[in-house]
Amino acid sequence: MTTTTARVGKQKVTTPALVMDAFLVGRKNLEAYTVFFDHFLPCATKKTTWDRRLAKADNQPNSSMLQPLCTVSDEAFALLLLENSFDRWLDLFANHKGPVMQRRGLKQRGFQSDVATMYTRGGIKYDRTDITQSVKGWSDAGISRFNELFDQVKEDREQNPDFERVWLEERKSAQAENGATTKKRKRQPPQARSELFESDNEDDIAPTADEAVVDESGTESDDAAG
Repeated sequence: MTTTTARVGKQKVTTPALVMDAFLVGRKNLEAYTVFFDHFLPCATKKTTWDRRLAKADNQPNSSMLQPLCTVSDEAFALLLLENSFDRWLDLFANHKGPVMQRRGLKQRGFQSDVATMYTRGGIKYDRTDITQSVKGWSDAGISRFNELFDQVKEDREQNPDFERVWLEERKSAQAENGATTKKRKRQPPQARSELFESDNEDDIAPTADEAVVDESGTESDDAAG
């Protein structure tokens, strides 16, 4: 399952391994929806919630009341995000000759595309009085499409209730075959050595020649002698 790029005349044509329609079929297309669960759905959910539900499912593999890994809204939104940017991402892949890994704050032509998204319009609107600019964010068509996908996902879950259980089993088998993934140790920043905390008790610091010794009663010893 690979993405191929070929020339048709003077134009480059990239054929993805999976087209958008394959994802929209839902759980009935096991190959496409497995890729969707592996790579796209976790991006649309809160990572801590996704990891916690995966861990809970792994600890209860035989439970008949397996909790869904995400809500219907999360799944529908992930499909909407994928459909919204699918052609644009494909264009970026073709022009960049491979995966695009943009770093924050770095803007280059390789990270841009002339292919518009389906339901969103981005950019910054600096002039509030300029009514010629389109409204930013999701269009009405995008919101209507989300509602359609919401109903579609809900029906898909009812018709294919075993998909998540099978996906979890295959995921666990793949992890066992490939070995447990070693977690990267969090890099600790270097600490500067210091002597500030070795003698920071004022009682241990000797008075200078200009300072009079103070006894426990709080009066200077010279005054007490006089």
